[in-house]
Amino acid sequence: MKQRILALVFSALCCCRYSDRPDTTWLSSLAFAAPWMMIATGTNCTGWYSVNGRTWQSFLFPGCTTGTISSIAYGAGAFVAVGSTNGTACGIWTSTGKYTPQWTLQSCGPTSARMSAVAFGSGFAGNEFVAAGVATGANFQSVSSMDAGVTWVDATITEAGSGAAVGSLVYWPTGQLFIESSGTPQNTRRRFIGGGTTWIDGDNLGVLNPKIATGPTLANGSVRVYDAGNSPTVIQYGDDAFVGAPTNLSPNVFGSALPVVNDMIYGEGKRMVFVRDTCGVTFTSSSSAGDASGSYTMSNCVSNLKAVGYLDPFFIAGTDDGSFYYSVSGLPSEWSRASSASSTSVVQRMAGRWGPFN
Repeated sequence: MKQRILALVFSALCCCRYSDRPDTTWLSSLAFAAPWMMIATGTNCTGWYSVNGRTWQSFLFPGCTTGTISSIAYGAGAFVAVGSTNGTACGIWTSTGKYTPQWTLQSCGPTSARMSAVAFGSGFAGNEFVAAGVATGANFQSVSSMDAGVTWVDATITEAGSGAAVGSLVYWPTGQLFIESSGTPQNTRRRFIGGGTTWIDGDNLGVLNPKIATGPTLANGSVRVYDAGNSPTVIQYGDDAFVGAPTNLSPNVFGSALPVVNDMIYGEGKRMVFVRDTCGVTFTSSSSAGDASGSYTMSNCVSNLKAVGYLDPFFIAGTDDGSFYYSVSGLPSEWSRASSASSTSVVQRMAGRWGPFN
């Protein structure tokens, strides 16, 4: 009964969450108390976390000496971050901390190779994290976990990668598929949740340093899939999971002078947000009338935007100097610089957890 009462109070407070409340009020402190948490990963073994989107604290991943934490995902009550402990050796960390990240360095199971991407999926086969990384020999190294990142088993991607790494990994819920994309070769491969080492050939997208993201849910219940990179190219697939022809968004959304797109995320109001070099944000808004687009340039920004995340009510962007910005009203057309300690580390990826009382 006590938890139900607290949940009702929390829900009532959440109706105000899109207003720009001062951090000093008791209302803001209560509404944004844990378990709301966003975590960003970066170079130099560095991570950052925030419980309100506006103030960020940095930390170091345990057991890491000179490595980069390349990617992070949340699911099954846990954050899972992947990268390298020293630049070459595999590093996988898990955290279930409620109020602050509390990381445990896990065994990488059958691989010792650096990981570069991780995604979480939930489907008929259960809950699964899949991580992927560099190519060794004829295979991209990949592992999977069905126990919230504690135990990892082989999920090798059989494809020669010329020493490159998987650029991006995403879970596509419509088909219950994990989709990976690499820049060398420029290709995608798909794997059903719980699919072991069985990956299906995808399309050659021609995107350099690719990033994949799922987008708005369509009328038929399927989900769009986006692929972007610094070719520069931005393309959109419908509900056929890379089978049919894609739509090239580059000319009509970004204009003729297409910038380097570093990351993207789908969030509130059917909005897809792309972060770019030179402090730029581009966003699209999907509706029955089609897609509209807009852009924004961060103020007091002197670097490139490298990562973007969404955790209701904020879009959050991270830079290559360890700075953060949040969307003040919850929309990508108005941003403010967050408070964070200065850093020489580059933000890589973000993931978040939203309650209440999970």
